[in-house]
Amino acid sequence: MPDSALTRRSFLAAGAAVGAVAAFGGVGVGGLRNEAFAWGEDHVVEYAATTCDGYGNKCGMGTWTQDGALWRFMGLENHPLAHGHLCVRGLGYTASAYSEDRLTTPLKNDGQGNFSVVSWDEAIADIASRIKETDPARVALFQDSRATDQYYAQRFMNALGSANYYTDTVLSDMDILTGITNILGVFPAPHAEGSKCIVLLDKSYYEGVRPAETEEIIRVRENGGNVVAVDPRLPSVGALADEWVCVRPGYELAFLLGVMGHLLNNDLYDKAFVEANGAGFDEFAESVRAYDAAWASEKTGVPEEKIVEIAEGLAAAAPHCYVDMQWAGTVGSGYRNSAETVRCILLLNAMLGNFNQEGCWVFPLGPWVDDSAFDASVFKPVGYPKNYAIGAGVHPLAYMYANDCQAAMTAAAEGALDVALFFGSNPLADYPQAAMTAEDVANIGFKVVVDGFMTETAKTADYVLPEVSYLERRGIVGTATAPVTVATLRNPVIEQVHPETKPTYQIIVDLVEACGLGEYFTFTLDQLNETYCAAYGVSYDALKSDGLAPIPGCELEFGSVPMFATKSGKIEFSCEAYAVGEMKAVPTWIELAATPADGSLRLITGDQVFQNKTYTRASDKLTQIAKDFEADRVWIASSRAAELGIADGDTVELSNENGAVQAEVRVTGRIHHDAAYLPPHYGCASEEIRTAFGFGASHKALVTRQAEPESGAGMLQDVLVNVKKVGA
Repeated sequence: MPDSALTRRSFLAAGAAVGAVAAFGGVGVGGLRNEAFAWGEDHVVEYAATTCDGYGNKCGMGTWTQDGALWRFMGLENHPLAHGHLCVRGLGYTASAYSEDRLTTPLKNDGQGNFSVVSWDEAIADIASRIKETDPARVALFQDSRATDQYYAQRFMNALGSANYYTDTVLSDMDILTGITNILGVFPAPHAEGSKCIVLLDKSYYEGVRPAETEEIIRVRENGGNVVAVDPRLPSVGALADEWVCVRPGYELAFLLGVMGHLLNNDLYDKAFVEANGAGFDEFAESVRAYDAAWASEKTGVPEEKIVEIAEGLAAAAPHCYVDMQWAGTVGSGYRNSAETVRCILLLNAMLGNFNQEGCWVFPLGPWVDDSAFDASVFKPVGYPKNYAIGAGVHPLAYMYANDCQAAMTAAAEGALDVALFFGSNPLADYPQAAMTAEDVANIGFKVVVDGFMTETAKTADYVLPEVSYLERRGIVGTATAPVTVATLRNPVIEQVHPETKPTYQIIVDLVEACGLGEYFTFTLDQLNETYCAAYGVSYDALKSDGLAPIPGCELEFGSVPMFATKSGKIEFSCEAYAVGEMKAVPTWIELAATPADGSLRLITGDQVFQNKTYTRASDKLTQIAKDFEADRVWIASSRAAELGIADGDTVELSNENGAVQAEVRVTGRIHHDAAYLPPHYGCASEEIRTAFGFGASHKALVTRQAEPESGAGMLQDVLVNVKKVGA
């Protein structure tokens, strides 16, 4: 348990988020250049609507430039995820376009770690020759999951005949995707406005919410609703809640089972909704009734009466309530039991009928675009590789569209990859077991990095190709799903800062043509976007002007029931697909892979409000916030620090079988006694590849490369560390 019970009144102003926003000064409403701009006839002022790149949400952003340089920006009022606001990442990441550390020309490695400038023609020709002489099954492409040009990257790999296309899904959302596709078959989104009760489960594992959701949750409290944060750590985002309930890390599953068991044993669930929309509920209930609040209290450390209070609060508020499921957090890839945790989040909301009502989970309507939408005379059918991707098929529950990047790294160590292309992907900083990953990447015969900065991975590459920033390019038409789903478009905002940089899609087209596969890429970006617009029923000109457009026929009707695209056509309370490994057709308790003993602590992590992965360090403004707030510190509970003889500000060593790192410590009452929190944004695999952004300790140096055997999700928090004061 924490050192003291904290409620909203005692922690509302405690977080760094408020200070982080203040630290920007006028950035959100002022320019990023050193000059003091003055509105006048001597300056050309232009407006453009685009999408943010501070995180994968791609919130709508309105921008103004003066003389081609960014001047002002804000969230688009009519974007469903923004509502006129940007998060701290969105505000600060704009600075990356003007960073002095940006790559400006193609670079070639001499094999000794020294880079020299080469022409685009020379780089593309050499890279293409290496690809052409390699068996496609030994070529892989790694791309950041937030990229807007995945269509080009995946089509490129299909044209090559390689299935080895990877994002970092197994390290973020794998269990969530697996759970949704098997249990519901349709994707939910929170609709906080109008809610009477919200349980924010594990928000600290990804410290942030969409700007529009933040606004809605604030109104929930103002209107008398109750917001509870159930979490092993209280981060800045905890200011959104009325109360913090500190749960033992990794035992969120036990908390959920206890809540569901109490609802079942006291007939507090929505029987009519379950009967009409559920399959296998009797088998589910028989299993879950055994997990009551007393059992859950013993597991979680949360008082039994508090578990009962939360369960009954949800029941009283239903269906205008929900238990939140944090996307991109380690709920989706955290522990040995995370797949079961996700399943229970889905089924707990289903028990209460919290679907397509005001203030609960909604299932937005979205268009489906298949191959039939593409004119075959323009978009020549490319087919799909005959072989499976490296690592495919090992995990029976794995989400079918997500290849296993961890398995690809292991295969690289065994000599399975001859060529690897990294598009905005930085495995040496963002993948588990950093030292091992560095060795695996070094074992790949030929490497190309496409990025805006000399990342840790780029420093090991044979070629580094510079891409334009997100503010300088147009993207591919996408969607933002909400009660009214809209089509969105990333539009160019500023004049190109460095003339030798290129958009990623153009780099891919250049490579394709040099590989002799140009027949599959005869279309232009505009033709691709026009095709999507026609399928969505929206105007491309409107998207270029406004950044978004409502999609006809995609307006949700509250009170409707989603179409569950599952095997039974209903909510799978009992799901045979889960009857593999240690899992069963119905939810059960699954023990963690590692349990603290002999003074060890569980190492937990989570993205901060002003950082995501390691790419946001490219913004000097976000990096300065991290330094000003000493955000690279490791958190340890006050009670645990007293046992270890550690004081706030001491330098400590965290170590396990994977390695050791040193960091200054933050002694606090805002974390569970059994945990040590280390942010994932800082440090690097080794001093030899430390970049200009490198400071602090590497979280990934301590995390074991491991996966849930059923789903393949990375178990990023099923990791123990020993902590000691340096010099003691």
